[in-house]
Amino acid sequence: MKQTQTIPETFLGVGYTRDRAGLPLEAVRVPVPRPAADQVLIRVAASSLNPLEYKLADLNFIGRTPPVVLGLDLAGVVVAAGQGVSGVALGDAVAAMADLNGDGGWVATGGSGGEGGYAVAREFLTVRKPPSLSFRDAAALPMCFLSAFASLYPAVQAGDTVYIPGGGGGVGHLAVQMAARALGAGLVISSGSTPQSIALARQSGAQHVFNYKRDDIAAEIAKLTSGRGVDLVFDATYSEQGFVETAKTNARR
Repeated sequence: MKQTQTIPETFLGVGYTRDRAGLPLEAVRVPVPRPAADQVLIRVAASSLNPLEYKLADLNFIGRTPPVVLGLDLAGVVVAAGQGVSGVALGDAVAAMADLNGDGGWVATGGSGGEGGYAVAREFLTVRKPPSLSFRDAAALPMCFLSAFASLYPAVQAGDTVYIPGGGGGVGHLAVQMAARALGAGLVISSGSTPQSIALARQSGAQHVFNYKRDDIAAEIAKLTSGRGVDLVFDATYSEQGFVETAKTNARR
């Protein structure tokens, strides 16, 4: 293992200590993990709490063994790396997603004598942070960005008509941007229910945004596409009824 500095044995994070009874969250002292050959150890500057982690804390449905520190989405500086790592270097400022079966880096405020938090991430889930992006903003991206990217690339073809419900959500607004501005979709349609979510979907690049509480979206999309429907639907709203309604808009069903 290559490292840049003396690394403490433990740090004080925020997480849960009881299996399937994880809420409310609490301060948890855990060992600083050591990176495997394909991993980096990151000294965390900022971490965010993805909604998935509320479910992890409450249900522990992937069987992690408490105590567990949350904060899978994070940004910080690489302080150690496994021997197989070559894409990022010690001292690099990065954004990353920690392994689901490992500890995150959400640090207890004011805790651990200011030593900060640490998390390991696989090299392929770690990227250099652009200088224009703050650590705080970078820490909000990894899981949502990867969810959208893995689903849309290479599914979206140039010129496709794409429907992305919930274009004002965490995954949704990133998916709208990817489809409209990076992957060459010809028409991006979205939906929301509040003025704020509808505005964000439009700002992200959707040409048409409907209110799913008021509009018959399947009928509206039929009008826009001359009855053909859309080429691709990406629905990350986690609503079973929403999936049923969304399926009606897809030309390839």
